[in-house]
Amino acid sequence: MKHSIYIFLLLLFTSCGEDLMTYDVSTDTPVVESYLLEGSNQMSVKVYSMEVYLKDEYDLSDPIAGLNLKINDRELTETVAGTYSLDLGEDTVRGLQNYSLQFDYRGKTVSASTSVPKAVTNLSIEPAYIIGTSSYYFWNTADTTEIKLTWDDPDRSYYQVYIESPATSDMPSMGGGMQFRRRMMQPIQGSSYTTTSREFMSVGTYNIYVYRVNKEYVDLYERISSSDLSNPASAIQNAFGIFTAMSVAGVRFYVYENE
Repeated sequence: MKHSIYIFLLLLFTSCGEDLMTYDVSTDTPVVESYLLEGSNQMSVKVYSMEVYLKDEYDLSDPIAGLNLKINDRELTETVAGTYSLDLGEDTVRGLQNYSLQFDYRGKTVSASTSVPKAVTNLSIEPAYIIGTSSYYFWNTADTTEIKLTWDDPDRSYYQVYIESPATSDMPSMGGGMQFRRRMMQPIQGSSYTTTSREFMSVGTYNIYVYRVNKEYVDLYERISSSDLSNPASAIQNAFGIFTAMSVAGVRFYVYENE
């Protein structure tokens, strides 16, 4: 996926004591990670083992190789250990279509299904740019100009905003720390997202993406964001992780420096 949403699934499957044993989670259970993007001609699935800490022993996660993995009965090719891909050629991941994942692992059938959400439409941003007045990473600390994204939302879907900053955002921020090049916001329901100019601390061009995501993604994201990581949720039969689909639209936002 060209503009992947990166979530740290292993946080869900790492225990700081005997919690995994308390919840009867088998360390043989595989972890699946796959995001199908509407309009893409590629599918990819990662499969790996859980990372577990139990008393004085620490088992690192490893890729699970050699699987016969299919989506909608089309076999994927293992491109690197534990990563399975399918090139759709002139076809693409289609909106509103259902996709089913299946493979066998240690005598059990792992399966999951997802539906590709409708494409995000009529995405716009207002204002489309702002202008700084002094040093390129100090200038807007007192500026609270609102930046508003809007899009069509006919059915109360879930959305997630993703901001990709220009390279200059690697420079120190006002607090003396380093700014993140990419930022993911909490999933929301609705047709708009409002932030302020303080979110844009460097001059340059920002790519902003709005993903329409499914409920299974939101459930997992909320689980990762919570303090309870010992009882992982999963919509996958005989595995943990995520098999989901999403659509995306993007706009550009500009920060100019007034010399």
